[in-house]
Amino acid sequence: MPGDPAEVKHQSSGQARRPASIRLRLIVLAVVALAVSLGLTGLALDSAYTRSSETELGSQMETWVYLVLSATEIDGQGAIQVQDDIGDPRLSQPGSGNYVHVHGDTTHWSSPSALGVSLPELPAVPAGQSVFRTAENDSDYYVFQYGVAWELADEQVQPFTISVLVAGDRLGKQIRAFRGGLWRSLGAAGLILAFAQFLFFTLGMRPLKQVARDVELIETGERENLQGPYPRELEPLTRNLNRLMNTEKANQARYRNALDSLAHSLKTPLAVMRAALPGAQTRDNAAMAHAVDEMQYLVTSRLERAAASTRRTLSAPVRVRPVADRIIATLQKIHSHKMQNVHVMIPDDLDFYGEERDLMEMLGNLLDNACKYGDGRIQLSADAVRSEKNRPGLWLKIENNGKPVPEELRATLSQRGVRGDERVEGHGLGLTIVTELVSAYGGEISLKDSELGGTCFTITIPPA
Repeated sequence: MPGDPAEVKHQSSGQARRPASIRLRLIVLAVVALAVSLGLTGLALDSAYTRSSETELGSQMETWVYLVLSATEIDGQGAIQVQDDIGDPRLSQPGSGNYVHVHGDTTHWSSPSALGVSLPELPAVPAGQSVFRTAENDSDYYVFQYGVAWELADEQVQPFTISVLVAGDRLGKQIRAFRGGLWRSLGAAGLILAFAQFLFFTLGMRPLKQVARDVELIETGERENLQGPYPRELEPLTRNLNRLMNTEKANQARYRNALDSLAHSLKTPLAVMRAALPGAQTRDNAAMAHAVDEMQYLVTSRLERAAASTRRTLSAPVRVRPVADRIIATLQKIHSHKMQNVHVMIPDDLDFYGEERDLMEMLGNLLDNACKYGDGRIQLSADAVRSEKNRPGLWLKIENNGKPVPEELRATLSQRGVRGDERVEGHGLGLTIVTELVSAYGGEISLKDSELGGTCFTITIPPA
């Protein structure tokens, strides 16, 4: 049955996945943009700090070159002699990671810090030129070389190169320490900014959530329009929505008033025509009486169908049980000679989200048919069709214990003028009106054999 929970769950799972909310989209985009921005900022700062540190180290190494150069002498044989105290204790401490090596064509000198350390062989540099090379890893060296040409007493020129070497792990540790602190700081800043953006978007989207809640209150019938107050940017939207709902309500009232006036105006001429007929004594009078009756039913049915098309989009909910009780009480008076037992299974809090007259039309016609074609026993059951939407649907089931409708007649039973039993009084319009009303709400009506022995009509109106 369409109202069963298992089928409703299956219908809900088959629906398309709901798109993400605007707030979630904005937060995700903002977080991605923030992560990319902070990442690029971190890379730029890391690169700038590395270059700055290497430039500073190169300047310091150049200073050591001048210290060594000022403490260097060349004897008459061209041997290099350097004073013990160069001026920087790091060059005198063995294994300090800072080394100086002076080498010429035939002689060389190394700082005391290079004692026991195997330094790499370095090429000579032309006089007056300097070279700075960075370390590839911690086991490599930062190298600064400066070429010098020394003129001896015999006017011979003695070339030699002063090389300063610094262990790569010295600057590597410094850069890694800075890098770790940098990314921790950027990570903390990113979390703070992401939380701030979440608050900004949450507070900024709150008026839209307020509008959505107010629309839900209108859907449930607790309000007639959007009351606010709302921010200035949303005032045109809410004002136009209120104007649209008020216009719809006014148009509906005018249309119904016009239909009621038309129906009232047609009743009198039809009654006069029927009274003017002397009786069905001749074939012409009988045909005229039948035409008048047919005209009256046509006018009534068309007016009812036209009125059904004027229902409000956000109409207040209607309690189903009181409407069903009123209709059953009326039918018990009309069909008092046939109705023996009416079993109603409807929750007291069940609502129909539509026009009350539409619900009365659907229940009234189907219950009237159940009285006409049944054998004194009727069962009416109803419940909600639940889903994630705000306005649940509704299913109705009307059963009787009469004779079931033949299979060959079920496909055409909802057509205009078709009746299940020609011996029963009627014009065959009731089920047609019910079918059109159900279709107007996007629902379905089905027919099958009842467990009571007669016919079972089931109406399913989906959630809105």
